[in-house]
Order: sequence, then C-alpha cells, then structure tokens
Amino acid sequence: MNSLFIAYSILIFPIAFFLGIIYSFFLRKVYARFQARRGPWLIVPKEVRNILGLTRIFQPLYDILKLLYKESLIPETANKKLFKSAPYIILGSIILSILFIPIVGFSPLGSFKFSLIVILYLLLIPPLLLVIGGSSSSSPWGAIGAKREVELTLIYEIIQAFAVFSVAIAANSLSILEIIEYQKNHIPFIALNPFAAIAFLLIIIGKLRIKPFDIPDAPVEVVAGPETEYSGKLLGILELGRTFFIFISITLFIDLFLGGGMHFIPSISFIIESLVILFLLALINAINPRYRLDQAFKWCLKYQIPIAIAAIVWTYILKYIIVF
Repeated sequence: MNSLFIAYSILIFPIAFFLGIIYSFFLRKVYARFQARRGPWLIVPKEVRNILGLTRIFQPLYDILKLLYKESLIPETANKKLFKSAPYIILGSIILSILFIPIVGFSPLGSFKFSLIVILYLLLIPPLLLVIGGSSSSSPWGAIGAKREVELTLIYEIIQAFAVFSVAIAANSLSILEIIEYQKNHIPFIALNPFAAIAFLLIIIGKLRIKPFDIPDAPVEVVAGPETEYSGKLLGILELGRTFFIFISITLFIDLFLGGGMHFIPSISFIIESLVILFLLALINAINPRYRLDQAFKWCLKYQIPIAIAAIVWTYILKYIIVF
C-alpha cells in the first residue's frame, strides 16, 4: 500500500504537467483556428524542421522554460517579500491539490473523506495570493487588476460552492472517489444535474480568464493586471501554476460530472472528454468580447447564480422527492 501511494504521488505530477502542456497547446491551437490564424504548428513544415523541430506541441513548455531562464526584475517600491513569495505559494497550493484529484480513478489522496473540501480550500489560495502579489508590486495596473480579481473571486466562490455541494449532497459524500463511484452506479451528474454542470463550467471559464471573463488581466486596459510587474523566473512560476491549473479544472469537471472518465477504455475516454471541454472553452473564448466588471456582475446575478440555485433545488428534488 505504501509503495503504491509513493508511486502514485511521484507519477501524478509529471502526468498532470504533461497533460497541462497538451491542454494549453490545444486551447491555443483551436482558438487560433477559430480566428483564421495558424497557431502553434502540430506538424512543422519540412523546410523549417531543422530550426523548429518536427512539432511545436510543447510550445507552452518552451515558453515556461524561456521565462525560468530569465532574470526577474522587481520594482524598487514593491513589498519584495510579498511580491516574491506569492508565485511560490500559488504554485505550491496548486501542486498540493493535485494529490486529491483522481485521474481516471487513480489518486494518492482522492479517497480522503473530505478531499472535495480540501481541494476547494487549496484552490482558493491562488487567486488570493495573486491579489496580494499584484497589490504589493506598487504598480497601478497591478492594483486595479488585483481589485478586479478579488471582486470576481468572491462571486465565483459562491457559485462554485453551490455547484460542487449539489453534487456532494446527491452522492452523500465529500470524497471525490466516492462521487465517481456513485456516478458509475447511477448516471453521470452532467445528465443527473445539468444545472450544476453548467454552473461549474461557467466558473472554469472565469477562473481560467477566458473571454468574456478575462477582466483582471485585460491587456488593452490594465496591461496584465496583477501579473504586470512579474517577469523572468517569477512569471515563469506563475505560468507553470497556470498550466497545472488548466489540468486541475478540466479533471475536476470530469470527476464531478462525467464519472471520472471511467467509460469504455478509461484513459481514452478521459482524453476525449478533456478535448471536448477544451474545444468548447476555445470556442467560447473566440466568439465573445470581454465584459466590463459591471457587465460580468450583472451576468452572474442574472444567469449564473440562478443556475447555481437551481442546481441545489434540483438536488433536493432528486434526493428527497424523486428519491433517486
């Protein structure tokens, strides 16, 4: 048992990172094609293979490595301790959360009784630390972006809690592995409670800063928002965390609403479901303009919160009236 735990704990991080890189490439490629651009080459033309190699599918990895090899420039007026420590804490919390998220049913700590609660707490740390890092940079763009981030995080966390706990109540468990097992014995929650699935998908869009919710780092308004003054290694660490976070978001959706990808051949089902979700995210990113902050709040109040409330109400109907 101990050897299996150690093996899972060691292997899960490179698997998560590799899939995060592939997901990042896929998002960029599909988004580019929707805009009639080429995007990173999957197969590099013969005439430039000597320079670029056979494929650029690892382009997101190259971008991260480039940043990690560069020097970080820290503003003289910044709170240096907060500014430098924020990216490391963000990355640490994201990496730790991976231990609790099952990948095709395998997870070192996914069977922990309260794994879902632990993940929610761990994934609350990155936006809060990004706010602290951006605010401590002394940049007006960082401060404005941080303000936007904290305002959106408040409403995102409420909607996420409604969506996640509607699933937990229906499965009568706060363990992600037990929630997956419940779906194997019944039907996936995307069919059983589509309100919760829609609410959670909309939260993924916001947390990944996909249009129309890329408000905190809107380039034409606040340069890069909380990340404006980050560069070199520190920015590379933030990008590394973002790569892991893409993987976590997609995998958590599959675990909670698609039965953990445990259909037919599990690994293939998991990858197909991941690519379908990513395709949908890229499509939404391509066809939407950016909202203003007030428009985002109105959207959430008009659509997302009612959908999240409907998820809880429908769970109550299923559990206590229909007795599913």
